[in-house]
Amino acid sequence: MDAWTLVYGRRKTGKTFMLRKYLDWNIYILVSRTGMCFVEERGKGIEVQNYESALKRVFEVISGGGLGIVDEFQRLPEHLWGFIALKKLDVHGRLVLCGSSLSVTRKVFSEKSPLLGLFVPFKVDLVSPADSILAFAKIFDYKNAILWACIARDPWILGVMKVGGEIVDKLKSNYRLLASSATGLVGEIFEEEERKLTRLYDAVLRFLALGYWSSRDLAQKLYEAKLIQRPEAGVVTGILNQLVDMGLVEKVRLWRTRGARAFYKHRSSLLSILLYLDEKYSELGLYPSRETIVGKLGLEVQFFIGELLAQYKNLTRAYVVLPGGEDVDIILLSGNTPIIGYEVKIGSITSSEARRAMENMKKLGIPRSGLISLTGEVPEIGDEQLTAQDLINIAAKIARRAEEGKAVRGK
Repeated sequence: MDAWTLVYGRRKTGKTFMLRKYLDWNIYILVSRTGMCFVEERGKGIEVQNYESALKRVFEVISGGGLGIVDEFQRLPEHLWGFIALKKLDVHGRLVLCGSSLSVTRKVFSEKSPLLGLFVPFKVDLVSPADSILAFAKIFDYKNAILWACIARDPWILGVMKVGGEIVDKLKSNYRLLASSATGLVGEIFEEEERKLTRLYDAVLRFLALGYWSSRDLAQKLYEAKLIQRPEAGVVTGILNQLVDMGLVEKVRLWRTRGARAFYKHRSSLLSILLYLDEKYSELGLYPSRETIVGKLGLEVQFFIGELLAQYKNLTRAYVVLPGGEDVDIILLSGNTPIIGYEVKIGSITSSEARRAMENMKKLGIPRSGLISLTGEVPEIGDEQLTAQDLINIAAKIARRAEEGKAVRGK
């Protein structure tokens, strides 16, 4: 980060940890919601100062060089943005702003912003599939490395639950604590976006977790709950797009699915599973069965692996929803053209299951087909067979490719 940088992303994605641990900073300030800042200079204690005093101190420290970090900068009054812009010419050091509000970040880069052109944006999303897989491959066997990697892309879980054992058992025994933490996290995200977590937004997130993925079906459910006046898909599409902008929801492209172009789902597999369990079991005081969690996890894993393979092959991840349960777990597209489809199983795949999946893909006009199993060997049917170990090898290749790209750019 040689230039002035704006680091942004949804809350609890590890931004503060990354900046404090990996940057050689001279002064760090955390902006609170109360009008005060916690100011820490390297090797000194922490002081509490008001906004203006804290900012002045940052620029004093970096005037001759060095690095200053302003964390949760979106809480600063916007009239101070002009002060930051004026100081750009007066200091020789670097400034990193870090924010948890995507809407404020857009304001920074708007035409009327005094900060426009002064900062290079750097988005911190969930941990990438490849990085997450490689981290857990150091701890677990191949299968459990993939399953933990899917869930722990949200790094906050590592501060709540000890890593070890099977992820399904961990989720089962800790789901109440985790669900409470997830609900609190969603509330924090809305607070940073200066929005109220209304019953409407909360209901949309919970219906998504329950498997209602289309704007049409969501509109009907929200209408039945008396949360919208008319069951119109257009109204819900606007809400979903806002949630996409906030980093809570993602749109997965649909291929050959009648009546829909996008499959809406939680960006975080962890939040999706926890809100599902909270909605289904918490009020009844029950614990979910292991089979329930495995079923929900299986859907999340297929999207997770799809994201990994799309990055590896430089293609677009897509999905298809068909009547009669003939869905294809992963489809990779080049433009609008299908290149390959995959059947994904956490457990083993029988030869008969493999043949049915291959026949279904062929019937849909997908030219190549693949099988993915996280347990044991994969039947030699279709064009590709991938085990959990193969996926870890793919993650390693993606990481090497990224390092080679950095080396080339650094020359």
